[in-house]
Amino acid sequence: MNTQPKTLIFLSILLMLSSIVPKLVLADGMIIKPDPYSDRWDYVGESNQQAFINYEKGLEKMILSIGIEEADKDAIWLFPVPSEPDRVVIDVVTEFPRLNGENITKKAKSNLLEVKKVLPATQIYTIPFIDWWGMGTYEVSVGGDAPPPLSAGGRPSIETDVIVYEHIEKEGIITEVITAKTAGALYQYFQDKNLKIKEGTIPVLDYYIGKEFTFVASWISQTDVITPNFGSKQRGIFVTFPTQKIYYPLFPTSVYGSESIPISIRIIGHVSPKIFKDIESYTKIEYFIDDYIKPEYYVFIDDILGLAEWPENFYNGSSENVKYTKIEIEAPSKFFTEDLWIMPRSPIGTYYSLFFAQHPWVSGTLLLILSSVIAGIIAGWIVFKDLRMKNCILKLALVGLSNCLSVMGVAITTIFIRTKEKDKNIEPLINKIKEKGYSWRRKTAIFLLPIAAPLSIIGLLSFISQLQLLFGPFNFYFEDTVILLLSITPIAALIFALLIKKIKIEDRPLFAQLKSAGYSSWTFNPKDRLKFAFVPIFSVVFLIISWLILKLIEITV
Repeated sequence: MNTQPKTLIFLSILLMLSSIVPKLVLADGMIIKPDPYSDRWDYVGESNQQAFINYEKGLEKMILSIGIEEADKDAIWLFPVPSEPDRVVIDVVTEFPRLNGENITKKAKSNLLEVKKVLPATQIYTIPFIDWWGMGTYEVSVGGDAPPPLSAGGRPSIETDVIVYEHIEKEGIITEVITAKTAGALYQYFQDKNLKIKEGTIPVLDYYIGKEFTFVASWISQTDVITPNFGSKQRGIFVTFPTQKIYYPLFPTSVYGSESIPISIRIIGHVSPKIFKDIESYTKIEYFIDDYIKPEYYVFIDDILGLAEWPENFYNGSSENVKYTKIEIEAPSKFFTEDLWIMPRSPIGTYYSLFFAQHPWVSGTLLLILSSVIAGIIAGWIVFKDLRMKNCILKLALVGLSNCLSVMGVAITTIFIRTKEKDKNIEPLINKIKEKGYSWRRKTAIFLLPIAAPLSIIGLLSFISQLQLLFGPFNFYFEDTVILLLSITPIAALIFALLIKKIKIEDRPLFAQLKSAGYSSWTFNPKDRLKFAFVPIFSVVFLIISWLILKLIEITV
């Protein structure tokens, strides 16, 4: 957890000395630079820290990375965890999770931008006007000599009140899991470690005494082993403990008063932080997705390419489409009036954004269908009075759906739909024509002609090219045979359509009679000149509707 250098170091007990505090908090200022262990940046100056949390089946795993650029004395970090001490596991690690995901909102909007370019292209005439390339823990110096080797020892009268449950020495860091029955016992524990702290000088510690909290104390006995400099080995504290909710010790940071200490927490999965009112306006929550994470990845160490790994047992889930949450808080420390609790469940809004971020093709297709159907209904009600009177919403929706085959699909479908009432006196004539087999022939021809005609030009050019290969000096492969057959297909379809559309000489009077009655000799439906107006009106309505829907989604995603 990003219990910021300042947070965790809240034991910067030396804080009690007001003359020293300013130097401890921001001695050289806070420097921000790219962080090799995270998706964005890290804090560097007097110290450097990043926090990672993974919550699985009631078990919280937290890694706190600490970096110190300069320190001439030893330091200590202290933070509480809401668990019994015998269930807290600690370790020191030198590898950290590497997350390079994308913000799901930004990724969703990026995908929607592509959809915004594709949908207008279905109208064909808009293609020349489309821009295909873009629209739009705290470190503190401890006074006195370096602390002696840590142990469970202490004053006999205090020993029973402060218990050291675990003690490890690794990578130059000494870490202990401790509990204290009284505040006085905890202060005495500090004094036994050469920290001359008077009881009551750090009031926030009293908050946790007597409750179900355990302290994790980390001491650095070698000031040159922890450094944020690129190419050097950085250490971190890995703490595992059971908890019903994800926990972050925010309250200890309040000891810094008006100092604004940036805090950044990264949590595997999309979670729901319960941000209390005091820091609401200072908090930023972002949700990310990483297409693929590598348990092993290459890093430069001392200018030599080396292999790094994620900390063992931190995360054992899928390596694809890994979701994580970033919480950033930059508020005056005095506003941290309580700890931060985080519900291990995804906010409903993340499902919405995640859908558009992960499924651009599916979302694009659904938006095309939705926009086309709505445009078909609106344009039909504007143009066709008879259909409006009959409330033929389904028929108009199907006409609009044909826009999935481009506006040419709408034009062809419009030809076939009947938009006027039939004259019952003409029914015998139509039946007679159909008996002669003209119904399927004429309708098939009118469907094939507008499709096969333009494709035949391309097919003819391809056919000529393949013939040159066939009779030329070059080898003719199986793939060339397939291309040759595909080239012939539209030409064959065009010839077939031209043949079946022909009307026999003896049947021409029937078709002449049909035309004189105001019927189409192709679809056998009453002619309706409004069909010529429907297609352009539909196209305009579609462009407007699709733009409005996309704009609404962009605002709400």
